[in-house]
Amino acid sequence: MSSRTPPKLESFAGWIQATDDHAPHHLNLLAHVGQAWDDAGDGSSVVRSSLARKVERWRYQHLKEHAGRLTPQDEAFVDALDGAARQLAGRAPLKSRRTRHAVRDPAVDTDSIREACAALDTAFPLDRLTETARQLTQQHFPGIPAPRIQRAARHRILLYAPLYVSSDCVNYCLYCGFRYPLGIVRRHLSVAESLDQARILRGRGFRRILVVGGEFPSLTTPAYYREITRSLAADGFEPNIESAPQTTETYAELVAAGARGVNLYQETYDERLYAKYHVRGPKSAYHWRLETHDRAAEAGMPRLGLGILLGLADPRADLLAMMRHAAYLADRFPDRTLAFSLPRIHEAPAGFEIPYFVSDRDLIRFFCVLRIAFPRAGLVLSTREQAEFRHTLAKICITEMSAGSSTAPGGYAADGSPNAAEGAQFPVSDHRSPAEVAAWLEEAGFEVAWTTNPA
Repeated sequence: MSSRTPPKLESFAGWIQATDDHAPHHLNLLAHVGQAWDDAGDGSSVVRSSLARKVERWRYQHLKEHAGRLTPQDEAFVDALDGAARQLAGRAPLKSRRTRHAVRDPAVDTDSIREACAALDTAFPLDRLTETARQLTQQHFPGIPAPRIQRAARHRILLYAPLYVSSDCVNYCLYCGFRYPLGIVRRHLSVAESLDQARILRGRGFRRILVVGGEFPSLTTPAYYREITRSLAADGFEPNIESAPQTTETYAELVAAGARGVNLYQETYDERLYAKYHVRGPKSAYHWRLETHDRAAEAGMPRLGLGILLGLADPRADLLAMMRHAAYLADRFPDRTLAFSLPRIHEAPAGFEIPYFVSDRDLIRFFCVLRIAFPRAGLVLSTREQAEFRHTLAKICITEMSAGSSTAPGGYAADGSPNAAEGAQFPVSDHRSPAEVAAWLEEAGFEVAWTTNPA
């Protein structure tokens, strides 16, 4: 092995030989890393990029295989793999990813997180909390009133639409309507069909499009999302991506194609419960999902959307873990925009009982807590929730809302007929059209935005 192999990684050769069931394969990979390190030829960058992907994959395999029982040596090893992959790819130097520690570490807590945690206690008056959240939202998201409204705007709310491009999925997530064993109608849109759907949405006012798809590696490939993103961006849309976790390299390609942000919800930060709900499929890899935002941010993704799926685990514990996750990201990537969503399970596939009930008052408290912890972050509310409850939250702290949504691929009809529900991932509760939602917001005194970059 070359002495110029990334030094921290080279020092683990003997340990790998003694402990790794795949030692011959991995030692061979280290040898190739050493050769690439010495090679300054024209093709060296291509070889190094390929090796960077393999080293990154090795790291996540190790984290998965040793989940819950990482020794100090394991910890040092995965950090060395992280640094080696970054060096091989030619990315800017960074400290090793510490996400798996940050989500449990009280030392990560900022003053605003500590203040927010005090408000999580149900003894903290909800009316006092909502007023604080309302003031912070108006301060950081000031709105300009619509021409026909004379009073000052409450604050600015951005409207967006989800664009489901594929319901094919190989995961067995117990709570999900796309779960692999379910005999639902499935559809996979071509790039051209996806663009057609987006153009229907543009006719309804939308520029911000959230591209959503199931995880089916042979269909929903990096190239598939890259081409959809490029087509949308070239046609004047602002595409954000909500897909299976991708590599750092793929996120860089998506950024280059025009992606403006990534949404990726951990679902639950409780690793034991995560394994219970994600019984089979690529999504069962907890750490691969947990570090998605690190990879996206390193690739230059400007907006990072985090979330938990309320109903799976203790919501207060998950909320604290997510706040720590976000604080870690904000410290590591201070120029990125953060956003949070708190989707709540209302219905699930037959046989799945929702184990943790989250009331409307709970959800209001959780969003307000996030506003206190992260005053400048986007707070996102989908059409999972009913119209009147969305009105209530909008008046307090929500800054982004979906409208007129379909959660099935091909669900938007050009003739304006009701959005398709067949093969939907989850049921929509607010069935109003985008125009109706926008009209209500303006009447209520909000500035309605359809783009993050108004002319």
